[in-house]
Amino acid sequence: MKRLKSFWQSLAGDADRRVKLGRVLGFAFITAGFILIGKAWDGAASINFAQGQIPYLLSGGFMGLALVFTGSTLLFLATVRAEREVMSGKIDEMIRLLGRNLNRLSISANGSGGSKEQVVAGGSTYHRPDCKVLQGKENLSTVTVDQAEAEGLEPCRVCDPPRSPSVPDRTEVLSN
Repeated sequence: MKRLKSFWQSLAGDADRRVKLGRVLGFAFITAGFILIGKAWDGAASINFAQGQIPYLLSGGFMGLALVFTGSTLLFLATVRAEREVMSGKIDEMIRLLGRNLNRLSISANGSGGSKEQVVAGGSTYHRPDCKVLQGKENLSTVTVDQAEAEGLEPCRVCDPPRSPSVPDRTEVLSN
């Protein structure tokens, strides 16, 4: 029982596993449904009168159709769940990029925009525009240092980009 509970809890947080499980169960139900329909047809084919074939039709045929329908529904739901995951990833990326663009345009109430020094944002770090790590890469977006730190990006270890005044410099931390 504990294994089943831990398996169920692991599925709750991992959408990819739920999609895979839905697909596997869907195909298993469809296969079992067609096997059941085949067995019902085989049983009904050996009987020469209609009253004798009806129990095979009711038990095997309809149960097989129900399994095929259930499996098809599971496959459909797994596809919807996978597409939803793709779309939520794209929406998160769009929100992040929109936040970067809005921050670029924003000005504070006293007319100054805080730290206006631009850095290049990467996947998990931000860099100086002339960083060696960025050579040969295209379509990179620039943000302010404050925006990069607000997004949780870490400064590059190679080029040591500027930090906002609230974050201590690496040389200050090393000297203490």
